[in-house]
Parts: sequence; C-alpha cells; structure tokens
Amino acid sequence: MSFELDRIEELCRDRGWSRYRLAKEMNVSPNSIGNLFRRTSVPSVPTLRHICRALGITISQFYGTDGLTVTVTEQQKGFLEMFNRLSPGDKQKVEGYIEGLLAKDGESGL
Repeated sequence: MSFELDRIEELCRDRGWSRYRLAKEMNVSPNSIGNLFRRTSVPSVPTLRHICRALGITISQFYGTDGLTVTVTEQQKGFLEMFNRLSPGDKQKVEGYIEGLLAKDGESGL
C-alpha cells in the first residue's frame, strides 16, 4: 500500500473510524473509499484534500507525521484562542465536555 493509504488508515484508526465512517464524513459512497484501497495507488490531490477536510486536518498535517511541525486550520486557531482566554477551571470543563462527546460517539478519550 502507498504511504497515503497507510496514513489514511492510521488517521481513521486514531479516531476510531471505519472506512464506512470516513465515506459518510466525506459524503461519498462507501464503494468510493473501498475502490481507493483496492487500487492501492496514490490518491489524487483533490481526493486527499477531500479526505483531509473530512478528517478536519490540513494536507500539511496529513504529511507531517513526525509531530514536530503542526499546522492548524483557522477554525482550530480560533478555538485555541478562545480556550486560552478561559480560566483553569473552565478549561477543565471544556476538556470534560469534549471527552464526553467523544465517549458518546464510541471514540476513545483524549
């Protein structure tokens, strides 16, 4: 399999997503995702952009696996700015809320 397909699998696994869930998040048929993996070729740039949008990451984050360089989207930057203005107690509440949302969806906590 290509690096890109392995990385898609890794990112889905990290989120507790199946290929079916990825297809739903992308608003494409599950067969489209299945075909992508059956061909085992490198996905096109537009396809990778679509996958990254569904995963909530940038192309830079997709390829940045070393953890040293992190690029955040404008939405993520806005959340971080708001989070940084919260009191320590409110930050704990936000973290608990997010963990609750993830647990509700059957995903593992932070």
